[in-house]
Amino acid sequence: MNILIILICIITLNSCTKNKEYLGKEPTFQGQTLTVSQLLNRNLKQTHVRINGKVTNVCKTEGCWFILQDKSQSIRCVFENPSINMDQVNMHKTMSFEGSLIDQIIDEETAEKYAKQEGRDVHVSGKQRISVFVISTILLEE
Repeated sequence: MNILIILICIITLNSCTKNKEYLGKEPTFQGQTLTVSQLLNRNLKQTHVRINGKVTNVCKTEGCWFILQDKSQSIRCVFENPSINMDQVNMHKTMSFEGSLIDQIIDEETAEKYAKQEGRDVHVSGKQRISVFVISTILLEE
């Protein structure tokens, strides 16, 4: 009898548990997944989209930002929800995200720091306008 009760409990718990396929907000985008280059070339500012690319650099202290790139372009990504972060184990993985592209004005020192984080060695003078992808959803592998 005890075994039957335990078995019923296990079946009930398993039937109520569904693996979550995302982190953050529930995915809502229904269109075509874009590459980083497609997103930047189409200049889709403040439009909710899904992008796919390779994670190439991650904030080593908190995972609060990372660089996503395709074959030819890269973009800095940050999280809409500060309780979500990117784990270092995702370095060099290809992943998909939902969110929106925004412009951000940054000072000279920050611009040079960001360029180095992207692997570019450039000298910057004056304030810079950069594109940043603000992530609302991380889509997980199945």
